[in-house]
Amino acid sequence: MRWLLLTVLWLMGAQALWAQALWAQDAAHLVADRIEISPDGALRASGSVTVWHGGVQITARTITYESREGRLSLSGPIRLQDGSGTVILADQADLSSDLSEGIITSARIILSQHVQIAAAQISRVNATYSQASHVSATSCFICAGQTPLWQIRAKRIVHDSAEKQIYFDQAQLRVMDVPVFFFPYLRLPDPSLKRATGFLVPELTTSTTLGTAIRVPYFIEIGDHRDLTLSPMVSSRTKTLGLRYRQAFHTGSIALEGAYSRDTLLAGQDRGYLFGTANFDLNTGYAFSGQVQSTNDPAYLFEYDVKEIDRLENKVTLVRTQKSRNIELRFSNYHSLRDSESNATQPTLVTEAIAQHRSYPNGLGGVFDLEASLLTSYRSSTSPVDGPDSGDEVDGYDTLRLSSLAKYHRDWVLPEGVVVDLATELEASHYLVRQHQDIAPVITRITSGSALGLRWPLARRFSGGAVQRLEPRIQLAGVISDANPIPNQDSTQVEFDEGNLFRFNRAPGFDLIETGLRLNIGLAGGIEYPNQTKIGWEIGRIYRTDGTNSFTKTSGLSGHVSDWLLAAQVQTSLGMELVARSLLEDFGRLKKSEIRASWHTGKHQLDATYVGLTADEAENRQVALSSLALKWNYQFLPDWLSTSEFQFDTSVGEASKFEFGLEYANECVIVDFSASRRFATSTTLTDKTEFGLSVELAGFSTGVRNIKKSRHCGAS
Repeated sequence: MRWLLLTVLWLMGAQALWAQALWAQDAAHLVADRIEISPDGALRASGSVTVWHGGVQITARTITYESREGRLSLSGPIRLQDGSGTVILADQADLSSDLSEGIITSARIILSQHVQIAAAQISRVNATYSQASHVSATSCFICAGQTPLWQIRAKRIVHDSAEKQIYFDQAQLRVMDVPVFFFPYLRLPDPSLKRATGFLVPELTTSTTLGTAIRVPYFIEIGDHRDLTLSPMVSSRTKTLGLRYRQAFHTGSIALEGAYSRDTLLAGQDRGYLFGTANFDLNTGYAFSGQVQSTNDPAYLFEYDVKEIDRLENKVTLVRTQKSRNIELRFSNYHSLRDSESNATQPTLVTEAIAQHRSYPNGLGGVFDLEASLLTSYRSSTSPVDGPDSGDEVDGYDTLRLSSLAKYHRDWVLPEGVVVDLATELEASHYLVRQHQDIAPVITRITSGSALGLRWPLARRFSGGAVQRLEPRIQLAGVISDANPIPNQDSTQVEFDEGNLFRFNRAPGFDLIETGLRLNIGLAGGIEYPNQTKIGWEIGRIYRTDGTNSFTKTSGLSGHVSDWLLAAQVQTSLGMELVARSLLEDFGRLKKSEIRASWHTGKHQLDATYVGLTADEAENRQVALSSLALKWNYQFLPDWLSTSEFQFDTSVGEASKFEFGLEYANECVIVDFSASRRFATSTTLTDKTEFGLSVELAGFSTGVRNIKKSRHCGAS
């Protein structure tokens, strides 16, 4: 803003010699209803006066420049707006010619359209600092004559525009004009500042495990690309220090979070956890990622509400995905937190590698896929025989598998729209097995399969614009494999759904192979309406000549004939969506069912899930299980949001989790209240009830939430 109005003088022909020296600085533009130059060289612009200079704009009723004194006088209403988002509104101003010093009376400063500071007088000390006395600052929307929801009253305030900091002397926080807190000295960030060292929003919680605790995070800006957050938490039962470290690089980022605790739950013991992630894009086209998860106490994550996981995974992954190629390499270390699992007999060290290539042969047509993979697993147990709780499984074996897979698929469209599809597959795997008394140490398996299918897509359009579709499909497939028994590690849980109804092998991995001749049949249909309502469904079944397989009863795939697969999807223009899937026996008994429903509107976000499973000893499930989960967010008023989450174990008629939250948020304050009740499913844990409360004065904090103002002055 320096030389702003002095350059205007040059444009008007006054003070020519001085202005010529300034011409090289910059140019300004002035628009006014009337411009006068007095005999003594004073310039006076009146009417609707507007001055532009770079990214700065000034509007005023009159602007007067006294060349002898080098002073500018402005009378209002005055509005000054710069490129940083700061706006100054005032009645009168007396400034130096370069606008670096002066006094502004009856002024308000608006920072980034969020914070407004009102003062009877503002003194501009230099181009960087502005100070005011007896001020009031708030980010609340205020109508004339009304009291803001909260405000900070201070004897003196200093705004450092270079460091983007606001300093208050003898500050007083008032809520509805009632004094609540007094601060001899207070520093807050300018809303335009993205990152600043200082305290974050404190949180007050009370729980049955940790008692009443207060957490006060402190953010430390280490540099432009690094920061550290320390979160001390104190209660009568725990002393905890949490931390979070983040660093960004040109090609990626890393993040670490953890905590160290000494509490009365495990007196005299050090407790804590450490989680970390890393993601980088390498110059060779590969993407590198890493993950660290560690805790010295299985109950810590539950008691301190860190994360709901029952297995820790430390891994390093290298991936490169191109148009027709994919390469993945992963090293993993697993540690189970479940009471029912022993880490000595679980595959704790796992190495996985896969390379995939897809091509489209010109002369042959269709799609040709090649895949090579590696899988190794290591268990610390050295026992070659069954453990006391292992059932029919051997505990301490280790494996290495090398596999190659070639697949070919092509479709032909016949007259009348009938589609013939041909698929072939050839797989070879080599296994090395150590410490398994029932399995040979070296196994080579070769598997081949072919399938021929017919499908007939049909569609018709109704007079109202709706389109109905129907597609019957039948497939004859055969798979042969000649190999000794292989331990099943990667396909212990098999899901039968519409996605694998017509696949060669419905197992997710390589260890389990579905052999023999089989007939897959299915019928899919649906209808789409012009109002975006969609309904779809599918039914299917499998018939086999060989009924001996390793599938469990609950999977729906065991025996000569599979269960009926039923699936349906409904989507309406009102924001409702339903997805259902079930496995049904001949006489109508449900073996497995899953239903997901959602309803999303402007006020409601409702999601519900139901899962039901029958008893199955092969899946370590002695009794039938079922659960219901419900999540509901409801914006019942413009500034009020309620959140609730509910999980219910319907098989035993007991709740397993309940959470409720209530948030009030407008442009100047965010109040968040939460309550939860969690029921432990492990003997090492206890049930927990927790309440939380946090209050945030919006506007001053960095990264301000852009909340639309819901209030208006005057009649609506």
